[in-house]
Amino acid sequence: MNRLLHRIRPRRLFRPGPLLAAAALAGCLLGGAPGAARAAAAPVPLTSASCPAVLAEGERDGCVTELQNLLDGHGASIVVDGDFGPTTATAVKGFQSAVGLTVDGRVGAATKTALYASPTAAVRLTSPHCAVVIRQGERDGCTTELQRLLNGRGASLTVDGDFGPATLAAVRTFQSAAGLGADGLVGPATKAALYGEPVPPAPTDQGAGRYAAVVAHATDALNAYLPYVWGGGHDGATGPSIGTCGGYTGVIQPCPADRTVGLDCSGLARWAYWQAGVGDIGQITDDQIANPRFHPVAQGAAVPGDLVFFGSSTSNPAHVGIYTGAPGGVPTMINAPATGRFVSLEPVAAHSALIGYYHYS
Repeated sequence: MNRLLHRIRPRRLFRPGPLLAAAALAGCLLGGAPGAARAAAAPVPLTSASCPAVLAEGERDGCVTELQNLLDGHGASIVVDGDFGPTTATAVKGFQSAVGLTVDGRVGAATKTALYASPTAAVRLTSPHCAVVIRQGERDGCTTELQRLLNGRGASLTVDGDFGPATLAAVRTFQSAAGLGADGLVGPATKAALYGEPVPPAPTDQGAGRYAAVVAHATDALNAYLPYVWGGGHDGATGPSIGTCGGYTGVIQPCPADRTVGLDCSGLARWAYWQAGVGDIGQITDDQIANPRFHPVAQGAAVPGDLVFFGSSTSNPAHVGIYTGAPGGVPTMINAPATGRFVSLEPVAAHSALIGYYHYS
């Protein structure tokens, strides 16, 4: 993995559409696959007789190139090199998780069908694979699901997975009829109304149990195979969001962040702590390490749920993870590590420039 620590000072960021609430960029590793990606074989349709009935990890051919292109079209943002390695397997699992298939990392008939679905296969709006706030400009399976639900409520939309002006108008019409603010933003209240479900209550602080809750929520992100996204998790509300290409220098080009739902390192920490009920711990690593509720502790005194910071100094943090303990004497953490990867459980020592462990109290 590229070890370059890339820092961008806090500033206001724009992506196509509305203004991001605050800068999300300070403090995460950029990169992707280590070194230069090898040339990928020419893509071969997965339905071709040249491709096996079930693609699995270890294959290297044009069928895998096609698979990787399709996964990227569904928001995976991985390097297309024709090599079905661990990252591609994780991307397959993430896709399967999002569209409700058996999560096994193997690409059989059902997964192939969903990958080729036109429009993009629907994803439940409350899934972590959908942005907390879905808005005009998104093109994905979450929009497919949104359009399907709106049509069930009386709209007459073409279900194409593209959140354009017609979908925006239908959202506003539904919100007005449901007694919601007609802002065209599909957040938790609008999602709940579309499904006829109660609005999820705001999380409450669990006191001494907050640290276990932080780990549990980080583990949920891990088990959902959420992708790292530059700027993900900073679109006002806490939680997964479309990212931004402002300041992006990752190895995957063109920048995939402004069309991908996911989290960056500080976005993951922010979301896990918010879900544990402690409120917003800060938008970026600078804010989080400077939060007066966090104080440094020795590794031996750290408890699972504490934050682990990396960088050149406390005034120049570059990465953050969520400490999960030291099984077998090896300190580990859950983090969103780099462009082209997914939320991962890794040894703390897998990242350089350790600043230290920080406990919230």
